[in-house]
Amino acid sequence: MTWMTIVPSRSASRPLVSAALSLLLVLALDAACGAQARPQESSRQRPPESFACSRDNLTTYTGVVTDYRRANGETTLRIRTDWDTTEQVTLKHPGTDDPSAFFHIEGRPFNAASDWKQIEQRKGVLLPGARAAAWVCSDGKVMVDWGAPKE
Repeated sequence: MTWMTIVPSRSASRPLVSAALSLLLVLALDAACGAQARPQESSRQRPPESFACSRDNLTTYTGVVTDYRRANGETTLRIRTDWDTTEQVTLKHPGTDDPSAFFHIEGRPFNAASDWKQIEQRKGVLLPGARAAAWVCSDGKVMVDWGAPKE
């Protein structure tokens, strides 16, 4: 009885290896491009406990505040978000130029007696590079958390 050994030819396995390497290359490039196209993901931000708005009616804009205007009755912020969009939010505070009731700082309630110096150079003039997360509810309520971490 004669035994026969079958040895696969190298040329027969080349297309399979080539296809596998091509697939790995495509997957690696896709992962690299996807990571560069969006900011580094971190844990999901949560609105302050005192901000009553259901999650399905809530939007947050986190980034650098590029424009800040305090006036009697309202304060407007323009935020260049970490997702490369520019958003504008307006806080309504009838009869006063003090929006601090709608502010938090690093997740805690804003203390009007001591926290203004952490966000303003002087009244109505924001410190350069100030970061904030603006929580906007579909019913028009807005809460701003100053010193928001970069996403």
